[in-house]
Amino acid sequence: MTRINTNVEALRGLRNLQKTQSLQQTTLARLSTGLQINSGKDNPAGLIASERLRLQTTTIEQSIKNSNRANNVIGTADSALGEISGLLNQVRGLVQEGLNVGALSSDETQANQSQIDAALSAINRISANTSFAGSKLIDGSKAFSFSTTAADTPKLADVKINEAIFGGNSTIGVNAKINTAAEKAQLNYVDGALTSATTLDVKGNKGSQTLFLGASSTLVNVRDAINNVTDATGVAASIKSGLTKTQAAVANTVTTAIAGNNNDLVFTDARRTTGLGSNSSLGGAINVVYAVAGNSTPLSIAVSSATNGDKTITVNLATNANGAATTTAAELTTAIGQNADASALVTVANAAGNDGTGTLAAVASTALTGGTDAGKLAFTDKRTTGAAGAVNIVFANGGNSQALSVGVTRSGNDSTVTVNLATNASGGVTSTLASIKTALEANTSANGLVALNLSGDTTALATTLSSTALSEATGTLELKSSSFGSDQFIELNVLSGSFGTVTNTGATGVRDNGADVQATINGQAAQGSGLNATIRTSQLDATLSFGEVANVAGSSATVTITGGGSLFQIGQEASAAGQIGVGIEGVTTARLGGVAGKLYQLGTGGGKSLIDIRNGLLGVGSSVSQSGVVDIIDQALNRVSTLRGRLGAIQKNVIDTNVSTLGVALENISDARSQIVDTDFASETAQLQKTQTLSQAGISVLSIANQNPQQVLSLLRG
Repeated sequence: MTRINTNVEALRGLRNLQKTQSLQQTTLARLSTGLQINSGKDNPAGLIASERLRLQTTTIEQSIKNSNRANNVIGTADSALGEISGLLNQVRGLVQEGLNVGALSSDETQANQSQIDAALSAINRISANTSFAGSKLIDGSKAFSFSTTAADTPKLADVKINEAIFGGNSTIGVNAKINTAAEKAQLNYVDGALTSATTLDVKGNKGSQTLFLGASSTLVNVRDAINNVTDATGVAASIKSGLTKTQAAVANTVTTAIAGNNNDLVFTDARRTTGLGSNSSLGGAINVVYAVAGNSTPLSIAVSSATNGDKTITVNLATNANGAATTTAAELTTAIGQNADASALVTVANAAGNDGTGTLAAVASTALTGGTDAGKLAFTDKRTTGAAGAVNIVFANGGNSQALSVGVTRSGNDSTVTVNLATNASGGVTSTLASIKTALEANTSANGLVALNLSGDTTALATTLSSTALSEATGTLELKSSSFGSDQFIELNVLSGSFGTVTNTGATGVRDNGADVQATINGQAAQGSGLNATIRTSQLDATLSFGEVANVAGSSATVTITGGGSLFQIGQEASAAGQIGVGIEGVTTARLGGVAGKLYQLGTGGGKSLIDIRNGLLGVGSSVSQSGVVDIIDQALNRVSTLRGRLGAIQKNVIDTNVSTLGVALENISDARSQIVDTDFASETAQLQKTQTLSQAGISVLSIANQNPQQVLSLLRG
């Protein structure tokens, strides 16, 4: 280059040197800070990604801290509940000892009661003083608040809101509707007073007891005997005024129709008993055949059986030399009576208007028909217990060709239900017990007075009944489990004597099970347990317990959750997805207990103390149910244990797993962010060495380039 004013090589060297120095400064900055990105220009896209990951990391770290704090809160509550559980066990032991009245003095009973009083006081004290960071935990402060309408309040026996997330809502509606009502296990006895000594083994969900009933026991005697052991069996008995219309079994018959006079016979099934008359119950049908074969043959009778159990009585009539039958109706009647096989199956009598002197003729195989088993139609007073006036039942035959009808008349407080039986053209009754039951249930007035239970042969034809009042003496003995639900059952085993029971469907049976309520909550199928309907979703965990009065299909109730509970933010999302709302109900002696009563009643003056029990047993005070007192403690302990189990499940299955999951997420997200923002010292050290070398070279090059204009002077010297 021979120009002086512009040194391009120097400019080029200077530019490269500046570039190298810039790289060196960047490398030094990364090495000194440990970060690849120290400003937005270092990596714009990486900066955006790293800041997002940084925000997520901060959120996760705080969520883990929140979870651990929530764990501490629940753990504190669980510890207190554990102490209460221990106290309840102590109370249970003291009550068990206190029931041993025959071996304890009055002073010892008083001492035990003092311990119970102290335990109850300690439960209330623990409830009032258990707190975390100044916030009460088990006194009800952490329970959800809710409201119900005046119409729905009587329908609900209890409401438990375990978990609820409001999200953006100020309230949560919980609407429960019964689709199928819960049932108690139930068996019915409709045969009135006993006629023979009977031994019964009564079983229920609480245990079994054997009862010895005398031959003259009335329904009241039987009821009282069963109720005396209800505490041990869980089976209670009651009497509903009523009566039972019993139709005895009807035998199969057939009447021969032979040309001539005085030769028709009526064959009647001899196998019929008081309760059995149908072919299916007696082992098959009976057929009768008159046969004429050959000349000069004697009268003979043969009985044969088919594989299906049907029997055929073949009568080979006596004949003369010309092959004509000579046996008379009277002769056949005598012959069958003398034949052991035939007489075990049928009895024979002259048909109306026949004297048996007529000669018989061949008759094709003819079956005996019309037999029915015994049937029972039990009427039970459906009115409220203690209702004034009597209910009378009448079965009337109004003559020929009548239709079945039902009418109800009233005189003062008394009511009469009249069933006008259907008849044929001859005045014979054609109404079956089943058709009568259907007609009665279709009549609104009759259906409001009596409940019906049909058992045995539903096709049995009814007979007339003069006006008969429903009464306890002829009523229905209802045996029911003490509670509702599929875990309830009744089983009666008759060890001696007779005691036939039927279910509510009319089927003969010695065992029946209860059923859980089938309901929906907010349109979703709820889990039923007795009268309790429970829903568990990610947003709501609640149990609504229906009262017995509302245990009807179609009944519904709405609970509105208005606030309360403990909200724990344990997830990354500040929404329902990252939150749990936990309700901790109050654990005090006023709230613990169940249907049998509340725990505070076991204290002195509460009406169910050991002193009250002792006085009742000694006959100096009102009787106190000992099993009821035990049930109060058991129900209280079950409530505390259930609460502890639920809180423990939240700790183990929600919070602990959440911490573990967030920890893994934190590791992965931190690693991803590190790859974006953290300096790779090996790479940057190599880069530093490179830039240092380039910087030194650049300075040398720039120095040489700056010397180039000096060479132009040599041209001037020349």
